[in-house]
Amino acid sequence: MNQVISAASVWRFSSLPVAVSKKIRLPALPLPLRSGRKQALPTHKDFMMCITVDTASVAELRRVIVSTCGDLMVYMRVKPVEHASKMKFWLCLSKASVDAVICNIMRTLPQAEFGRISPLLQA
Repeated sequence: MNQVISAASVWRFSSLPVAVSKKIRLPALPLPLRSGRKQALPTHKDFMMCITVDTASVAELRRVIVSTCGDLMVYMRVKPVEHASKMKFWLCLSKASVDAVICNIMRTLPQAEFGRISPLLQA
């Protein structure tokens, strides 16, 4: 036998007196565990670095980048900016090569402008 409960029939509970509610306090329960799976933290294997140089320094910057990181570079994108007086480089590098590339570029091309270095999250 099925019973239909209408929305009009709402159970109403009276609130407990303060003295009783203080005695009934339950200990804090730990948060429920999620089905035994551990959630992996995102790993930052690759980093995106932005560099801006004069157009006359493009060949030298490419040489420094390739000679420093070689196979550790994922890709390099070049785009002209400011009426082609400067070029903007986006480098996707492995974490191991970021410091070495920065040091070599600063030593070879001190006029280079470094932008944001941000980690690429794995999908």
